Amino acid sequence: MHLDEPFPLEAVPSQVRHAVLREFNGRCPSLREVDRVPDKHWLATPGIGPAYLETIRNITNAVRGQEVSHATAHSLSDPELLRRLEGLQEDLHWLECQLKARMPKVQRRKRHRQWRDHAAQTQTDLPVHEFGGDEASGYRSGQGQSG
Repeated sequence: MHLDEPFPLEAVPSQVRHAVLREFNGRCPSLREVDRVPDKHWLATPGIGPAYLETIRNITNAVRGQEVSHATAHSLSDPELLRRLEGLQEDLHWLECQLKARMPKVQRRKRHRQWRDHAAQTQTDLPVHEFGGDEASGYRSGQGQSG
């Protein structure tokens, strides 16, 4: 989809559809035209509140992002694209670490403990043949156990 294509009126709630049509005197505007209307103006438009404005911006931002990434992808060399990918992966890893650090430690340990307990229970509930039999694994016969 491109910014010069018609704004997808069928993809928005009827209240937004009517407000957009009113704003553009009954005609279906392009995505670019809708994108150029300032947020302040949209919020002053009857029938458009913050939630509906977010709906409009999600559509226009997505299309604008597609155009930018599409144009950028064609202008970057393979090594540049690889560096960009690596940078994005580093950013993602950093964000993941930040989120883990902000999770309460008690909650993280509790989840780990629940998973460990569940895994142990599941293993003891399995029939012997699923572990390869007594002779093959030594698991049930006591050969692999110390003590």
